[in-house]
Amino acid sequence: MGQGLRASQVKESPNAVEAIKALGLESAHDKPSASILKRVQAIELRLKSDCQSGEVIPRPHPRALLTAYGMGNLYKVELPSFWRLLYTIVRDGENRYVIILEIVDHETYNKWFRSDR
Repeated sequence: MGQGLRASQVKESPNAVEAIKALGLESAHDKPSASILKRVQAIELRLKSDCQSGEVIPRPHPRALLTAYGMGNLYKVELPSFWRLLYTIVRDGENRYVIILEIVDHETYNKWFRSDR
């Protein structure tokens, strides 16, 4: 099996950083939060070696995400407890970057994708 499409770096949006911090605080006494956080860390490593390993989310993308990020492509990765990690792939010359946009619970994800479809 061939190697995936590599990324130079995996970056996190401010919203993703906040979600990771919140999950980290919760993980001390909440097993689902610890599980989600562990999975996010594993996904970050995988995305660097294969940035297309998530599921493509077809257009139209939700207005809330387009307004916040203006991304041209959008991918998701399922997380434990029905959470989702949303990311985009961007190019800067020869370099390709993954930007983790959001790490959200089921309710937030459904609100974005139900209201705009």
